[in-house]
Amino acid sequence: MSKEVIPVHHLPDMGPVAIGVERILAQGADVMNDVHRHDFHELFIFASGTGDHMIDLDHHPMRPPCIHLVAPGQVHRLYRSGDTSGVVVMFGQEALIGRPVAPDGSGQLRPGTSAALSITPAMLAELMQLVDQIGSEAERTTGPLPGVLQGYLGILLIKVAHWWSEAKATTAQFEGPTDIVDRFIASVGASFLEKRQVGLYARDLSISPGYLNELVKKRLGKSASDVLQERLLLEAKRLLLHACLSVKEVSHALRMEDPAYFNRMFKKATGMTPLVYRTHIREKYKH
Repeated sequence: MSKEVIPVHHLPDMGPVAIGVERILAQGADVMNDVHRHDFHELFIFASGTGDHMIDLDHHPMRPPCIHLVAPGQVHRLYRSGDTSGVVVMFGQEALIGRPVAPDGSGQLRPGTSAALSITPAMLAELMQLVDQIGSEAERTTGPLPGVLQGYLGILLIKVAHWWSEAKATTAQFEGPTDIVDRFIASVGASFLEKRQVGLYARDLSISPGYLNELVKKRLGKSASDVLQERLLLEAKRLLLHACLSVKEVSHALRMEDPAYFNRMFKKATGMTPLVYRTHIREKYKH
């Protein structure tokens, strides 16, 4: 791993639509990849095998048939047994036809959250049919039809969102895929290092900071400033766990030039200094 950053994997060249399928084939021996993150979405569909999928600070056991969804920017590492089989559907933001992509109880797919969902063999068969359609269309010698690929991906994501909603059995209601809060969350995920003031996000959304804060509190039960701080803390925790950086270097990576302030902010939020947290979390995850 680079001393400077957690490695970022970029979307392979899959043409103008940025949708692709990678098969997970049995290897005969256990496989563990390095800690990394992506600048695109990955939907893992596991058909067989066992293992553990570390996504940010959570461990998700692999109990096929199941689905794991990793959002752009999330740090993850997959350990899988040698008999693991399945597929990974990869897609960039431009492939979403306006749909955000992390399951919540509304039946929509929204940004920024990882998901692990158990499914039935019948659900697995449905998904694999759709994946086969995506793969066949992507491999057409005359070139894939973007609308067809996006359509298959849209159906697949709607299925996953519906099953996720049923599994969580929640009655939460949201405004839909163009909801201001969704756009705020997505913008924070992309720009939290450069933009630290709620007012900057409100300006980009063409609303007042007060109204943005009101919407965020109504939806999430926390302030817009809390969302910003939590995203910054998540990145700090990622770096403290995975990156070979000193606390001072972590502070600079977060564009906080005063390490003493970073220490105070982190301790106030977590009850631990960054150094104590690093020792604790690495022991917990046997990093």
